Amino acid sequence: MGFSDSLNDIFRSISSQSAAIDEKINRLQRAKSEISQEQNMSLNEIRRILEPELDELWKGSRANSFEDLREDAYRTISEIVHDDYDDYKQKIDFKIGLLKAERGALDIASGLAHEAGQLLDKGEEAFDELSSKLDDLRKRVF
Repeated sequence: MGFSDSLNDIFRSISSQSAAIDEKINRLQRAKSEISQEQNMSLNEIRRILEPELDELWKGSRANSFEDLREDAYRTISEIVHDDYDDYKQKIDFKIGLLKAERGALDIASGLAHEAGQLLDKGEEAFDELSSKLDDLRKRVF
């Protein structure tokens, strides 16, 4: 396989990997947005758990038991809406950060590939430098 073929394979691999990473980032961003929307809707809905206020006719152990259960449900759902949703969003942000770092590494590899392409255009005088660049790129991409 010649240098030109190797370089074309490298460009295709970089492009394919970059597209896959971009798709993953987009899916994660959409998921985070949907979680935020669900969280906002849930914040509005959980207030209803404590409604209506019990009036004077609701007294005694049954009223107290009902009120305790209602408050427990509110606390449980509130923890989910506040803590769990925020944890999910933080995990998504972390994964997005990792993917962006991977894409940054691919951007560096792409820059090296372009340099190798320029060396290939120069011809024989740049043969050794081109060979070195291609070896470096193969290590980074494959």
